[in-house]
Amino acid sequence: MTASLVDRVVRWNLDIDGDLYGDERERYRWYEGIATASALHSLLIPWAAAILVWPLGRAAVLPLAVVLVLLWGPMLLCSVYVARRKVDTTPRVWGTKRILMAALGVIPYAAFLVGALHAYDPAGDAWVGAIVGTLFGAMISVLIVAVKARRRQGREALTVDED
Repeated sequence: MTASLVDRVVRWNLDIDGDLYGDERERYRWYEGIATASALHSLLIPWAAAILVWPLGRAAVLPLAVVLVLLWGPMLLCSVYVARRKVDTTPRVWGTKRILMAALGVIPYAAFLVGALHAYDPAGDAWVGAIVGTLFGAMISVLIVAVKARRRQGREALTVDED
């Protein structure tokens, strides 16, 4: 079976041969550090863009949007890779930490969009509409997550009953 482009990119980055990260133990420590840096980047960079678009205004919208897209691209690649590996990404439980991290990860993108719309037309209603749309989208997202969680719990209950 030929490796897809995603598989080749992942394999190159994992450095299985040890050229960059050393033996398996050292590589594991590097992966921990990289995962930590990635998690911090995925929070701090969007928050910086969401905050900076307000005082810097229209001139900052395009460069900050490019930064956010470049940050979001590898996150999308990661999601595609994990999904292709048949990993069930639906959380079993939505605890406080997961809710907090989800909110902290999504809010800055919405705040950036509202700030960008405000920068282009402060007197207009588009940025106010974006706030309303964000709230509506958040409600729909919560409903979708709840449905997926119930489906997963149902599947797991059936699996336990069959044993």
